[in-house]
Amino acid sequence: MKEETISLGELFSILKRSKWLIASLAIIAALIAFLVSSFVISPTYEASTQVLVAPKQSEQSIDLGQVQSSINLVNTYRVIIQSPAILEQVQENVIGAPDNISNLITVNSEQNSQVINIKVQHTNPVLATDIANEISDVFSKEVPELMSVDNVKVLSNASVPMFPVKPNILLNTAIATVLGLMIGVAIAFLKVVLDRRIKTEQDVENILELPVLGSIPVIDKVEMRQQRQANMKGEQVHV
Repeated sequence: MKEETISLGELFSILKRSKWLIASLAIIAALIAFLVSSFVISPTYEASTQVLVAPKQSEQSIDLGQVQSSINLVNTYRVIIQSPAILEQVQENVIGAPDNISNLITVNSEQNSQVINIKVQHTNPVLATDIANEISDVFSKEVPELMSVDNVKVLSNASVPMFPVKPNILLNTAIATVLGLMIGVAIAFLKVVLDRRIKTEQDVENILELPVLGSIPVIDKVEMRQQRQANMKGEQVHV
């Protein structure tokens, strides 16, 4: 059997014939993603606060060695913030705080930065704010006892977020639209590739590898009816 190839023109022809299928799948996918993101998935809000690991200032200058020491302590402090020693107190102090606070928070810092960012995500924006602020307060109070140092200050408190960070309705809808288009294109090509029916003389030569000796033209039913009516009228005229 000869190897089948599809030319660029045939590719465009396949896409043109299946344009309504492709467009319909893209619209359906986008509509489903929009409805799910808008009405099914609960919106998630994010509250953030910042803690500064500050070196002690000697007279009017800051010791660079202390600055580097503070930077090195940031990774240790990030672990302490997410430890039960801090989160258990937060859970006791914040009314309505869930048991899985550790799954709600993200603690990070920029490279070579003394600032630690504490982010809390929850479906309740007020609760997310209360948890974030309580974490920074408890941490700043507990560090002197845990590390025997007093170099942590709350740089900024969290404010109640007005807009959710998840789900991203526009992004989800756009992704679903692209996926719908890809699925539509894939189905269109599969219909052609998997269709083994012989439709033209060219198919006989390509699939069966046999020469075409003759062909029977396809006559449309409407044309056949019109021809029959014309013949009947001609016979009536001759009579």
